[in-house]
Amino acid sequence: MNPSRMKTPYPLLSILLAFALLSYFYLLIHPDLVQFYRIPPYIFEQPIPEALLAAFALVVLLELRNVQMQRRHQQEIMQRVEEQIEELLDNKKQLHAKAHVYANHAEKLKLFISDKLLEYIEYDEKFLHFKSIASEVRHNGVISYDKISTLLDRQMAEIGIADLDEVQRLQEARDSLRYLWDLLDLSTADNIALHIANQVCEAEEVIFQSELDNGEDANPERPVFDSRGALVKALHRCFGSAPQWWDDVTLQVNDHDWVWIQAAVTDSLLGNENHVVLALENLISNAQFFTGRIKSRKVEKLARIAIQLDEQQGYVRYRIYNRGPHIDEDTATKLFQLGYSTRRVKEHHGKGLGLYFVNEIIKGYDGKISFHNVDNNTDVLSLRLETDGGEVITEVIELVIEDGGKLESIEITHQSDQKTHRRLHEDFSEGAMTDPSQPAQPRWHLEVDS
Repeated sequence: MNPSRMKTPYPLLSILLAFALLSYFYLLIHPDLVQFYRIPPYIFEQPIPEALLAAFALVVLLELRNVQMQRRHQQEIMQRVEEQIEELLDNKKQLHAKAHVYANHAEKLKLFISDKLLEYIEYDEKFLHFKSIASEVRHNGVISYDKISTLLDRQMAEIGIADLDEVQRLQEARDSLRYLWDLLDLSTADNIALHIANQVCEAEEVIFQSELDNGEDANPERPVFDSRGALVKALHRCFGSAPQWWDDVTLQVNDHDWVWIQAAVTDSLLGNENHVVLALENLISNAQFFTGRIKSRKVEKLARIAIQLDEQQGYVRYRIYNRGPHIDEDTATKLFQLGYSTRRVKEHHGKGLGLYFVNEIIKGYDGKISFHNVDNNTDVLSLRLETDGGEVITEVIELVIEDGGKLESIEITHQSDQKTHRRLHEDFSEGAMTDPSQPAQPRWHLEVDS
């Protein structure tokens, strides 16, 4: 409410009545005026003067009461106005504070967006620079590639079957040269996925044409390859030695018994084998990097990598597991983006091209790449031991997960002699812990896997 529009109380009735009483008593003390104005004399007789005074007093009291009520009402109005003004000032302060906070947030968001834009621009510039270099190398290397390839073919033809080891080395050199050429070919493609998809379509046309020609393939190099052969080549490039077949589905890499590999027989794949080799090599290299950060023989023995190849619902599936750190949700959204790298340690800083290439290659095959974090779970195991005498011993083992912190030490106390043996967690890096009170015939053996 606006205070300027409030009505000010004014005792008009009491003022008019006071003037009337003054005139009445003035006439009362001047009888000649009463006669002059011919006023009836009974008006001035008792008890009319006292009644008029009483009426005047009553009117004055009513006016005073009205003034007090008006004053209280005005005070209430002023108090409400002051409260509204204070509330308005508080709202104004809050709006200023919110505006300041939003301005800071907007500034931070602007800086974040500008940094990301600069980062993406930098990635694009680096990738374009990389493509330009690869294109230049590929353009200028055509003649060199033809010369080296022709020379290797001529040497293999001259050697023949006289020296199979030398022929194998020459073939590996030729395959490596072809692998480099295919990598340069992908690096110069404007759209890697579309480029690979076109090659797969061309391979389909060759296969269909050969079937129409009664199985006679005019192209000496059939555009199909074995998925297990691509895995073997990728393992050879990653571990430096060719894996050996242990049985029909199990592969072993020399000096790397901590790598578990199973490759089932699958249908052949269309396209260029080197593209799949490139994708597998990158994924296995990442598994090696995040598994073998600690250069310890014990850790290397325990830090396992599992690779599995099978076929599911008409699709060839490669699965690679390593004991690296979990991938959080924020990283998951950027994992396959161009320029983003999870290698942030000092000696290794990725360029963000590997997983981008892998994703584009798999999209070119109309496939899908995904990941999931493997968590430890609680469980209850039942251990059953049977002796030759027919006795059966059953023990229940409960697996419990404790996230209380890092393990510091382990203590073992014998109830028979109350001797306590304590070992720090760091001591287990040197080997397992056995009963020190009976080293010749230890009662227990403890090994910690970390």
